[in-house]
Amino acid sequence: MGNFVGRHLEEMADLRSSRKHKVVQICSIVSIAILLVYSTVHFLNGSLLFAVFNLGCTVILLLNLWFGRHQQARFNDLILSGVLLLQAFILLLYGEHGPGTLVWLYPILAAVIFANEFKVGSILSTSFCLLVAVITLSGGAITLESLSADRFVISLFALCLLCNTSSYFYDKAVAYIQSLYREGIEDLAYFDQLTGLANRWSFENWAIEKLEEERHSNTLTAMIFLDIDDFKAINDCYGHDVGDRVLQHFSRRLKNNIRNKDRKTDKHDYSIARFAGDEFVLLLYGVKSRSDLEGILNRILHLFEDCYQGKEEIGKVNVSLGVALFPEDADTLAELTRCADKAMYSAKHSGKNQFHYYRKDRGELPKKQDNVTPITQKRV
Repeated sequence: MGNFVGRHLEEMADLRSSRKHKVVQICSIVSIAILLVYSTVHFLNGSLLFAVFNLGCTVILLLNLWFGRHQQARFNDLILSGVLLLQAFILLLYGEHGPGTLVWLYPILAAVIFANEFKVGSILSTSFCLLVAVITLSGGAITLESLSADRFVISLFALCLLCNTSSYFYDKAVAYIQSLYREGIEDLAYFDQLTGLANRWSFENWAIEKLEEERHSNTLTAMIFLDIDDFKAINDCYGHDVGDRVLQHFSRRLKNNIRNKDRKTDKHDYSIARFAGDEFVLLLYGVKSRSDLEGILNRILHLFEDCYQGKEEIGKVNVSLGVALFPEDADTLAELTRCADKAMYSAKHSGKNQFHYYRKDRGELPKKQDNVTPITQKRV
């Protein structure tokens, strides 16, 4: 279902340009056919000037149609509008003012509105209607049999208003659809779909820049690597659906209790992320002291003391944390993550449900701890 919705959102994201492209194509083809017919009629009637003029407009529209066959083509809508408006003025100034001439102004006006973006179409159509009003009402010679000049102008303005209203609400709807699409793409690109936290890619891209900002800061910057203890047993005993709900519960607790806003900009950052499976990472920055950092770590350990609230009673959700300090332990993101990961495994090997710091300035340690010494251990 998600793939189906995403595919159709992607199709609708380019709806405005594809719709404009198709309208321009259809109007161009219809205009070319009509102009060819009128060119032939004018030629047979001996009106060579009008025949050549219509043929010239036909050639312009053919070239515009050819070069505008790709959706990315620019100005093909304006070229079509220019040709149509020029034809409208010729009909207005040199036509016979009968049912077969001025009636063409109505479809020309509609085509100009729908072939362009709302703003451009409204400006062109309104300007055209005002000019028609000046020409017709000043001379008073324009009539369509029983239709007087003032009724003709009023009907033209009414059509202009209706078409522009339709174009406005269409553009508004498409803009809303495109905003939804952009948000959906951003969610897919930057956030983990199960937990709603930042994904590994967005975290790493954000963290590289943030570490450079904090390199010479007077505050502490720490990478925290979190892993849910015995998560495999939860999946094996209760199923992956329950495991997914535990991950969501875990993620909500983290997001609601750990600061993930930049104090300077007051905007959400990507400092809390799902790294892989039941592994999570946090980049804590702007921490004033080691005691403040340990207060945050203790708060994380106590976040999951209560049982998971679901149909299944799975008991407490415990976590093991590894902590690496920047730039004392490592001065690159990849190395910092590796150090925090090792510290987390040290916490697991030492009994779980605690946090360990990574330290590289101690001597050789047992192989299973991989050069990680627990400086501080907290048990719940």
